[in-house]
Amino acid sequence: MALVTLCPGCSTTFRVNAAQLQAHGGDVRCGCCQRIFNGFATLITVNESAIEYTSQIQLYTFSTTKIAAENQIIPESSDNEVETHVISELNQETIETTETAELTQTSDTLFGDEKPDKQFYVKWGLVNALLALLLMAQIAYSYRTELTMITPEIRPRLEQLCEFLSCTVPYPRDINLIGIESSELQKNPAQQPEVATMYATIHNYAPFPQAWPALQLSLLDAREELIASRIFTAQDYLQEADKSLQFIRSQQEIEVRLDFDSDQVDALGYRLLLLYP
Repeated sequence: MALVTLCPGCSTTFRVNAAQLQAHGGDVRCGCCQRIFNGFATLITVNESAIEYTSQIQLYTFSTTKIAAENQIIPESSDNEVETHVISELNQETIETTETAELTQTSDTLFGDEKPDKQFYVKWGLVNALLALLLMAQIAYSYRTELTMITPEIRPRLEQLCEFLSCTVPYPRDINLIGIESSELQKNPAQQPEVATMYATIHNYAPFPQAWPALQLSLLDAREELIASRIFTAQDYLQEADKSLQFIRSQQEIEVRLDFDSDQVDALGYRLLLLYP
């Protein structure tokens, strides 16, 4: 007995085997009318003696192979109540690998679009990693001072990065976390009556180093009205041994001394403030 499937479009019959039908769930394309149908739905059996060979015809299955086969004719048979049809005997030895547009299109329809190549994901992964690094570098550059306030130990690395970018890492300037512990204005009429000296102690309460603040000294009269005012930078009030320092350390206290000419000023009081210009 031979397996035969019937095309519902043109009633052409084709000789097939089970392995060919199971390749794509039984879906085949008729070589005569090009109709797609399920070979299992119209599958019948006929006697081998009832098969007569005729001219060639093609039967396509849903794969990347194109099948050419010799066709056979079945004469009228009252037992099977089948009219004379052309039968294609599928010959495995004549299978040729092809890449035609029609077969590729059909395969895409049945099995879905081809998955992207692994190299596609690798390339996009590298691009995303590069963009992430650039974003991190931009954030580190824009907020380099703030980062040292959050994590003071990263300052050396940020300074190395800034050295490469020809920039600097400024020290924080939070005036609310730095204060004056004590201050005193003294005069020495016996030795230098025209010179007044201001003594003060500055304390950095921040958990990170800060830039040196400026000192604003205001001299007042008996009614506490302003007589004179001046702003002193760190280079004005630091001792010679401390002038090379760029910052005041966390929880550090430093003694400040200011000498100025008060010969023309009869001050009875003063006001001392810290500020960042």
